[in-house]
Amino acid sequence: MALRRAKPLLGTLVEIAATSPFSGASGQALDESTQQAKLQVAISAAFSRVADISRLLSFHKQESELNQLNANPGIWCHLSSDSLRVLRLAKYLGRASDNLFNCTVGGELIARGALPSPLGMPLLSQGHWQDIEIEANRARILRPIMLTLDGIAKGYAVDLAVSVLRRHGITGGWVNAGGDLKVFGTATLNVICRDTNGLSKSIKISNSALASSRVSSSLSQDFPALLLPTGEVDISANSDNERIVTIQAPFAWRADALTKVAGYLSPENAKVKISQLGGELVSFGASR
Repeated sequence: MALRRAKPLLGTLVEIAATSPFSGASGQALDESTQQAKLQVAISAAFSRVADISRLLSFHKQESELNQLNANPGIWCHLSSDSLRVLRLAKYLGRASDNLFNCTVGGELIARGALPSPLGMPLLSQGHWQDIEIEANRARILRPIMLTLDGIAKGYAVDLAVSVLRRHGITGGWVNAGGDLKVFGTATLNVICRDTNGLSKSIKISNSALASSRVSSSLSQDFPALLLPTGEVDISANSDNERIVTIQAPFAWRADALTKVAGYLSPENAKVKISQLGGELVSFGASR
């Protein structure tokens, strides 16, 4: 028996699917209503963890722990274990990618009108991973920058939801949060990826995560991932920087974050770099 449910969370529609492994003490399959009830409990618990991450790390929620950190540069803030975990992952990938993955670009995104300005204070356009300090159960940012964790936090929420389903005894299924997908256990899913010419190809996913981002250096509703000048990459010199990038990785947080890294690179360099960072470049092409 399988059950699928969807709910608006994380600024997108989150779908969770789970198959029933449940049986009685004698090994006989439970009746349909009992199996459905158990599946529903597991899926509800998974949605609850996704909602936790949205509450803690959304840039658009002024009361989120992320914005407590953003509003208090230089001051240590006590944070939940989930927030600290995502910050550590963001720092790690910033260092490993030579700042191509950069979660400190909130100031520039605000200046370009891509994000609201919830604090109304002077900000640097961007910083780098070294601007984030973490120790024990607290963190701080060293300069007046704005962190944005939406993509990597969304992937992290997908990974958490899968962990919750497994703890409830679910042996197969998937979680899809607006393109951040993880398939686990006995489940296999055929996914359609758009190629460079707008055509599509199907790939089969099992026990893996997949994320796609349409990236551009120009602000547009069609390009939710905005590439910004960062590090030593001159995006203005590359006229082909509007791309649809799809990455496969063991975890959804990594797959989502690596789409941003790949967006700054040539196809050849992206394939090598993404492999070095623990992912696989599935699709990389101009969107028009």
